[in-house]
Amino acid sequence: MKNLNLKKNIERRFFLLSALKGISFGVLSWRLFDLQVIENKKYDKLSKNNQFNFSLVVPERGEIYDRKGRVLAANRDAFSLYVKSSQNLNLKKILDKLLLITNLNEEDVKNFENRFKNLKKNNINVFITDNLSQRDISKIAVRLHEFPEINFLMTKKRVYPQGTITSHLIGYTGKLTEQDLKKNKNLINFSNLRIGKYGLEKFFDNMLRGEFGRRREEVNARGKIITSNLYEKPNPGKNLTLSIDLNIQSYSLTRLQNLNLKKSKFSEPETGSVVVMDVNTGELICCVSSPNFNPNVFTRGIKSKEWKSLINNKKAPLLNRAVSGLYPPGSTIKMAVALAALENGIIGYDTKFFCNGVKEYGDMKFHCWHKHGHGNINLSQAIERSCDVFFYELGLKVGIEKIGLMLKKLGLDANINLELNELRKGLVPSKKWKLDVKGTRWTPGETINASIGQGYMLSNPIELATMVSRIANSEFLVEPTLLSGKTKKFAKLDINKNHLNYIKSAMSNVVNSEMGTAYKSRLKIKNFKMAGKTGTVQVVRISEDEREKGIIKNKDREWKKRDHALFVGYAPLEKPKYSICVIVEHGGSGSTIAAPIAKDIMEKLLV
Repeated sequence: MKNLNLKKNIERRFFLLSALKGISFGVLSWRLFDLQVIENKKYDKLSKNNQFNFSLVVPERGEIYDRKGRVLAANRDAFSLYVKSSQNLNLKKILDKLLLITNLNEEDVKNFENRFKNLKKNNINVFITDNLSQRDISKIAVRLHEFPEINFLMTKKRVYPQGTITSHLIGYTGKLTEQDLKKNKNLINFSNLRIGKYGLEKFFDNMLRGEFGRRREEVNARGKIITSNLYEKPNPGKNLTLSIDLNIQSYSLTRLQNLNLKKSKFSEPETGSVVVMDVNTGELICCVSSPNFNPNVFTRGIKSKEWKSLINNKKAPLLNRAVSGLYPPGSTIKMAVALAALENGIIGYDTKFFCNGVKEYGDMKFHCWHKHGHGNINLSQAIERSCDVFFYELGLKVGIEKIGLMLKKLGLDANINLELNELRKGLVPSKKWKLDVKGTRWTPGETINASIGQGYMLSNPIELATMVSRIANSEFLVEPTLLSGKTKKFAKLDINKNHLNYIKSAMSNVVNSEMGTAYKSRLKIKNFKMAGKTGTVQVVRISEDEREKGIIKNKDREWKKRDHALFVGYAPLEKPKYSICVIVEHGGSGSTIAAPIAKDIMEKLLV
């Protein structure tokens, strides 16, 4: 009986154990089935996410060329250095070693440390620098066992082979900042990304930048990279071909900067601008600003000291004077005042005014540059000899409103669509503008000043070159462009052609007649002639007392108190091709300083 009970107990326990075993096996089998079949995709995805890291690949930036295919902005091989973040990373030790064996920029280190402090995740590649040389990389590679946290990749770096020659036009790129991200929501927050900061690099940044790719890195359980492959290929940026001719750009810059260098090897380069435009297409052949800067210092990472020296320079080398420099246009707008008078029937071709050297209006005196006067002259002679008194009389008869309308039609204070963010529009004042801005009414004395391009009136070199182009082609409202082969239909220039031809003949006399203010700067090329207009802009008002004692010559004045020298013109006379604007800040007389520069550049263009 006892054995029977024992047997039953054993059988019961065996059954319970078997049942428990069966249930456990069933649960385990179900879980395995669940993991391998039902939730296969979920865990496969998690596994791959743990096995692979994905990183962005910066696309190669589009290159920039001049009209003849010469490189203005390109890319060269460079190396980017990264540190993989982790909780136990001894950052100071790594950076100290790197500073000992490489030429690592201290500012790059500071920026990196700031980025590292703000990290919220581990196991992320944090960008240090892309300013390492091949030699630096070789030193790191030899001692790579000392830097298990370091990775480096070959990338591309922006270079500007022409350096200062095209610095204001091409501009430069720089590292992406928080401010950039706030301004442009389409930018991807990537530490190694460089974007256009100035010039064409900034204006065409989206086109030049291209589209990111992705790199897949296989890692082990400790996060160490085993293999790295390109997962999605980046799309490179598009190239850009400019209308600029590098030879003319270089020659114009040298001619402008070396104005006085022949006299003294210690003289500073001139400050000013040269713009040359195709009068029919609007293509800019050269667009020079002086002084300039080296854009390559921004590529390697400009140091604080270098940046301060640029922004504190009294001659503002970062300012693109061709598009951002605003100057009173002086006598260069006398053609526009004349056209306003002719178009409104206020005077005829033979109308004459007498110039005795001064125009008295009320208790004010307005002087002509020729203190003895020009006598009894007509409109053509007034342009040829740049008689101020004639235009004082004419301005009062035409009025500021009609003068302003003609100036805007010819391109001043107009909405010119040029491919540069730095473009600043000039100012053509009006009665309404004076009342709105200054809170006072317009006076006849201000019309007198405006009639010779002084007073409130301002323009930039691009606007003045546009004005001359429209007069020269006499057909269309041509607009400037920096792009080669850009086809655009221009609106018609609604000005009487007989009036335009009359003005063009007067501009020809300015350069080619012995009485003309630019006669000494006539072209020396057979069968080619240039037309133009000189301008000399007073920076400091000359008092009556100074006139009586004798006006101090420009060369004897402090640089900032000297007159601006201007010249605008076009060539050839018969079939105009190029317009030009030359401005030399505080250069003195337009006829003796600016006109000879224009002559030399035109001869370079036409030979």
